[in-house]
Amino acid sequence: MTITKIRTEINMLSHSDKLYLLQMLVQEIVREERINLQSEKNGQRAAAILKRMADRNALAGISDPVAWQKEMRQDNEEVHLLTIWI
Repeated sequence: MTITKIRTEINMLSHSDKLYLLQMLVQEIVREERINLQSEKNGQRAAAILKRMADRNALAGISDPVAWQKEMRQDNEEVHLLTIWI
């Protein structure tokens, strides 16, 4: 599958699904890079993950970051409320 086709598919996802995909990608990068989350300093760990994401243009499909962030916060709030109820 080409990157162009993947981006087309990603653009059809809801913002919450894009966030879930992003979380999975970050976890995969951490695993691939064998980033030891326990021993590395937070700044170094974050820098390594963000650099890898930038190299892959991981967030290129987000056209309006402010709107995306607001929706993610709303989705996270809803998930948090659901976990409280369960």
